[in-house]
Amino acid sequence: AVVSTQSTGTHDLHTLTLKLFIEHLELSNITLVVHDWGGPVGLSVVKEVPQLIESLCILNTVLPCRDDTALKHIVNLFHFICWSAAIFVCQTHLPLGTLLGYEGVDGATSKGYTAPFPNYRYKAGVARWPQLVPMLPCGNRRIIEDMRATKRFLRTWKKPVLMMFCNDGISGKGASKELFKSLFPHG
Repeated sequence: AVVSTQSTGTHDLHTLTLKLFIEHLELSNITLVVHDWGGPVGLSVVKEVPQLIESLCILNTVLPCRDDTALKHIVNLFHFICWSAAIFVCQTHLPLGTLLGYEGVDGATSKGYTAPFPNYRYKAGVARWPQLVPMLPCGNRRIIEDMRATKRFLRTWKKPVLMMFCNDGISGKGASKELFKSLFPHG
């Protein structure tokens, strides 16, 4: 079935789904791999079931939100702000390939990102995920508090962590990599 409304995807729904999936299957000794938009969801779940998670693999993701609105931080978010504005205007008619091109993503990689979405009816998730990530402290209060609690918890994490960030692309630049390095100096 094609999801056609953006209201069906929330941060709480995704975190609860992952937590219930883990509990229902009685999983343990988990190596949790988080990537891209899945990072904020998966890492939020770690604090809920830490006894079941044995290690983390963190790939090109973010963990918002910063506690400041410093101009430097806002400038670093320029591409994300443009992406969010395009979503606001275009909704599910988002020209995904074109936006990825502006991010410096090459044609082959862009095709990989756009392949699962043959037309606008399949892009509800693509249009929704960026709205779930509060990059500034003026976003959704509930998600912001969850991200702050997640950061506080992860600062205490002593189990193995593997972090891999590319030097370019959508979420591989600067601030995210530095944040995770500060959270996991042993990673």
